[in-house]
Amino acid sequence: MCYLAGEFRVGGSDVFLGNLVIDQIPEPIKVWISLPQFEYWKHTHLTIDLVPGRGAGFSLEAPEGFRFLIRSRLFTDEEWALLENSPVLTGAYEG
Repeated sequence: MCYLAGEFRVGGSDVFLGNLVIDQIPEPIKVWISLPQFEYWKHTHLTIDLVPGRGAGFSLEAPEGFRFLIRSRLFTDEEWALLENSPVLTGAYEG
């Protein structure tokens, strides 16, 4: 789901994945995932694209004629070795 900045309450255990930068949108979009989802997907490289099409009914991009498309692949052994001990930024640190 995509919300306007400030309309989504980040929980203390939500994990910050990074900023999504899209040419059509002036400001980066913060991408968060729940801790249980993160634990499941942490070995996975996620690619998020904005593509033409119909999005979810309540998501911000739906009436604009776009949707988010997420593709995934497992990290390589080398990528995982770099990331394995990286700190995880949660909503508890959101200011």
